Formats: sequence, structure tokens, C-alpha cells
Amino acid sequence: MLFKKLAKKGLESYKDFRKIQTSSIISSYGKSQKNKIIGFVKFYNEGNNGNLERCLKHLSIFCDDIALCDDGSTDNSPEIARKYSNKIIKLSNDFKKEIFHKQELLEFTLSLDPDWIVWLDADETFDRSGELGGIKALSNYGDEHGIDSFSFLYYNLWKSNQNYRIDELWHSLQLPKLWKNTGDLKFDVKEGLHSRQYPLGIKNDRRTDVKVIHYGFASKESINNKYSMYKNHGQSSRALERIKDEKTLELQKFSRDWFPMPAFKITVICLIYKSIGYANFVLDSFKKHTNFKGKNIEFLFIANDPTEKLVNHLEEKQIPFLLYRNDDPDEYYLNRVYRAWNFGGFNASGDVIVLINSDMAFSDNWLDNLIRNLREDRIVTSRLVESGKIKSGKYGIEKNFGQTYSQFNDKEFKKFDKAISSAKLKDDGLFMPCAIYKDLFKKSGGYPIGNRTEKNGKITPGDKILFYEKLLPMGIKHYTVFDSIVYHIQEGEKDA
Repeated sequence: MLFKKLAKKGLESYKDFRKIQTSSIISSYGKSQKNKIIGFVKFYNEGNNGNLERCLKHLSIFCDDIALCDDGSTDNSPEIARKYSNKIIKLSNDFKKEIFHKQELLEFTLSLDPDWIVWLDADETFDRSGELGGIKALSNYGDEHGIDSFSFLYYNLWKSNQNYRIDELWHSLQLPKLWKNTGDLKFDVKEGLHSRQYPLGIKNDRRTDVKVIHYGFASKESINNKYSMYKNHGQSSRALERIKDEKTLELQKFSRDWFPMPAFKITVICLIYKSIGYANFVLDSFKKHTNFKGKNIEFLFIANDPTEKLVNHLEEKQIPFLLYRNDDPDEYYLNRVYRAWNFGGFNASGDVIVLINSDMAFSDNWLDNLIRNLREDRIVTSRLVESGKIKSGKYGIEKNFGQTYSQFNDKEFKKFDKAISSAKLKDDGLFMPCAIYKDLFKKSGGYPIGNRTEKNGKITPGDKILFYEKLLPMGIKHYTVFDSIVYHIQEGEKDA
């Protein structure tokens, strides 16, 4: 029924009614850089409420540029917009002329020679999967399969970020938000409220499972503001009153797993105790291969009973670290390691923590691919390529790209990463790097202090106890992400 309605609004045909499962195409279509994707945003006074910053930070992660139309904002919106783009046109505030303004913005956007245009209102974002590879993959998939646009279902947050509304027509809107530059794009320009919001010139559309998160009703204040705005612009009757009407109210929980990365702070935590060489090695690799664009990511060393020389180095170079001194400096070293991991995990400022070792090197987009698979019911780990100093474990690959930081061959490792990387997710695996929501890590109590010796003399490692005896009973399962590839030198600082 929804597709028939959309067809009446100008979409000429549909290639397939089934949703594209974006996660299944990211591996094949998400790595190509061939398409130029331009964001398309029209805004008016969306600065003080935080909407515009959130939207533009989100778009900056996967767009090559963003074209903006300022409809005469009187707040701090113009200053925020200039932080993310210099492609801005300014028009007068006239809500009934919104399609005229959209046509001007479209012409301006087309002058930037995009392959695809992605449209969001200032109070919208896509979900995490769309942000981290999904939109790019869809554009490449569209080129190969003759698709002109992709449609996305709206999730309307209601009075908070915890719930979305599903009663009446609140969870039925699905609009084309990603448009191919077909050479025929233009708006059906006419005055009035709620005219067709996407251009003519789109013929073949496909649904996707990527969500559009709409924040426009996420607080009482924003609901009242929308009601007043539409009323002042001539909206009336049921179309107006439904904005406030809760007679049929039905809510469902909105999972934090769906929010895009700018909604979270991510702290990557690394233990270090003596080696300046390994400290520089892991930090340099992290900076080189982590995509920081639009995201709030910090790197934090835990200086675990460190040498004075190491502390001086971290301070002189202004490298962020927390100092951990164990109460018993003579306690078995592995116990002190687990205590330091817990200290870091409990005291990190991030909403998400990622634990790594100092003798690790990273592949491109390792963190994006890891976080894209993070869920409240998952602790996710990267797939390790290990030097062979020690026998590897489940899903680990033994291949020597250097058994010290000075021997590491980043160029050859990068080639190998491209050969083995795939968007698969499998149960279990090795234990680090790992990503988990910080509050869930704290709730679990963190690592046990040391390994456990069983009655039969076998050793159960502490990380195994955390993953399978603490987290699993909480409903948090261990998965390995096969396109988050990390090299592990093994026993780096021990050999330093």
C-alpha cells in the first residue's frame, strides 16, 4: 500500500519490494571510493536545539561535501553550518516557498557534480549502519543494479531518546532520501505545506533496512514548537492536531544500538608500563588507521605501574593517560594487568570502551567496522593476525609481519587485510581488541583478578571468565568482526 502511495507522488516504478539488507552488501559495495556523495540540508533556526550540529557531524562522516540552504536563520545556525561546509546559500524565511528553496538548493548541489545526493532534514540522522558504510554501499549497489533512489523508514522519537511512536501513521512514512544524479532531477515546484519533498526524475526505488531517526518530537518543547510553527503557517484540522494528540499513543523502545556514532563518546584504552617505543608504535598506528571524521574518539593510555621514564615521555608529549599504581607492586603481574584494565574501563569518560594492547597495529576502518557491530547484547572483538611467537586461537591467523614494532611491515599487512577482510560476524573468537558499552562493563564487575586454576589443574584465563561467566549470563554474547582486522606482535613489552 505504501508503495502505491509513493507511486502516486511521482516514483515511476519499483524494481523490488523487498528490503535491501544493508549489512549484507557493505563488504562487497562499501569499500569503493568511486562515488561522490553530497549531503543536502535545508535549515531554519536548528542551532540552539542541537539538531543542526548533530545532523552535519553525522553527514560529514560519509559525505564528500554538504550543500546547505539557510532559510534566514536568526540563531547560531549559520556559525554551526560553516564549521562543516562552505557550500551555503541563504534565502528568506518563507515556509510556503519551501519547495522553491529546495529547487534552488538542488541546482546548487548539482553544480558540485555529485554522483549521489543524500537528503536529511536538520532534525534527522540515519542509524549507525547507514552512517558506517551503509549509505556508501547503497550508492555503489545502486550504480550496479540500475537503481535511482533508496527509501528509508522514519522512526519518530517521542518525548525522549528512549522511545519511538508507532500508533496511527507515526511509523509508516518511508521516503527516498538517497538520489542518484540521473540528469533529470528537479522538484515539482509549487506553494503550500507538505508538498512532495523529493525530486522528479527518480524511476527505480528500493527500500532499505537503514532507519531515519527523527528527533523533531523528542521533547515536549520540540513538539510545542512544531505545533506552533505549522499552525502559524496555516496548518489545521487533524493534520495539525495529531502532533499533540496522544489518544492512540503507542510506544516502542528505541535501542541505543541504532544511534549513529556522534551520539557516543568512544574511549580506546591501552595499557603501557615501560616501552616508549611501543607507546609510540600503537598510538601512531591508531591515528593513521582510525577515521576520526565527525566522531568523538579519544585514545587513553593506562600507565600500569610505569617507569618514571615512560611517565615523563607521556607528560612531555601531552599524550592522554591515567596513572595506575597497584597497592601491592609485587603482586603477580597478570593480576596487576587485570586490575589496570578494570581501572581503565571504570574510569574512562567514553560511553563505549575499546580495549587494545600496546603491541597492536590496525587496518583502515578497523574501529568503524567494530563499532558498527556493537549491540547491547554483544561484546565484539576484532579478528587478529598474529606474528607466530605464540600459537594463535580461534579465528586468529598466524602470519609474520614483524615480531617487534621496529620490524612491522604496515604496507604488506595492509595488502593482507584487503585480501581477508569480509563483513562477517561469528560467535566467539579471541578477546582483544574488544568493544562494549561502558555501563555494561561496569555492571559485570569487569575482569576477575587473575586466571583460575581448576581442580584438574587446567587454567581458565580471566578474559574467558569475563566473557563467558560474567557477560554471557547478562545476555551479552561474544562475536568476532571479520572486517575489523588487527595485527598482534605478541608479548611486545615483555620482549622490549
